[in-house]
Amino acid sequence: MNTVAFEFGASAAMDFLDAHRLSARTPFQTCGWWRAWIREAADAEGATPVLVRLTRTDRPALVVGLQLHQDGGTALLRPLSWPWADYHEVAEVVDASPTGSEPDIAGLAEAIDRCQREFGARLELSNLRADGPLLHAVSALGAAPRPSDTVFRLDLTDSDVVRRVCERRDMRRKRRRIERLGTLRLTCADTSERVTARLPAFIELHTQQWGARPDTVAPFDGGVVDRTYAAVAAEPSSTARLHELWLDDTLLAGWFGFSHDGTYYAYRAAYDLDHGRDSPGHLLTAAMVGELAAQGTDTFDLTRGAYGYKLELPSNRASTMTVSREQPCWV
Repeated sequence: MNTVAFEFGASAAMDFLDAHRLSARTPFQTCGWWRAWIREAADAEGATPVLVRLTRTDRPALVVGLQLHQDGGTALLRPLSWPWADYHEVAEVVDASPTGSEPDIAGLAEAIDRCQREFGARLELSNLRADGPLLHAVSALGAAPRPSDTVFRLDLTDSDVVRRVCERRDMRRKRRRIERLGTLRLTCADTSERVTARLPAFIELHTQQWGARPDTVAPFDGGVVDRTYAAVAAEPSSTARLHELWLDDTLLAGWFGFSHDGTYYAYRAAYDLDHGRDSPGHLLTAAMVGELAAQGTDTFDLTRGAYGYKLELPSNRASTMTVSREQPCWV
């Protein structure tokens, strides 16, 4: 028998996340990511967190993170941490749940339907994984999925892909040219303490590159974006990482991302404009791909957005999905 419950509001959601361990399908469903976003960003986004819990004795307990908005006079449910997260999925409670069985899609569909009825809300889910249980559940309710954003991934188990990224002719030429000025080295802040310590330098680098551009998405401005990144960095379960490429003591480029379940998720990058002709961002990517592949990482996920640098790489393309469902009618 299914048991469906709702944790409504920031306080109730935080209490639940503090009390349970989650198995996250992407880094954007970890306790650390959700806690940081709820604490620092939810109010600024006009969002009320709602955790939908589905419990069965013979299946893993599932959690769907949602946020409730008021769009004019209409209640609207979106994924928790939208639009910050690049992927949205369910999580599983692992502290007192069976393991190894498939998610209960029918039960999950029932829980989502009950949530919509509880709050009298329209459902608008974007950036769902095409093969994930959340999309399957909403589709089972009769909603028709459609493509959302294109995402790009590098298969690091393919030695040819790794070689093509690391040994591109133009990259070898630029690497040789910049190495005439000093020694290149790659570093990685791989604990919450180290990421927290290095984050201000990354924010400064990103602000110098993007601060004056009108097309910047969620720029660092000393406010909610900075605080949210700092909160994510401070959460060990968020699996945040900060890779940096240095020329002697000069920071050339940085990438803030996540190492999760055999995949590196590249979230936000920045580079030193003074060295732009040498493509420090590309050099950083090449160095990271080589190191991550050697460490046994399976995939370098460049996440959403068809930016030019992603199109130049030997990446696989896939589409995330969007699905909408109107407020159910009571029968």
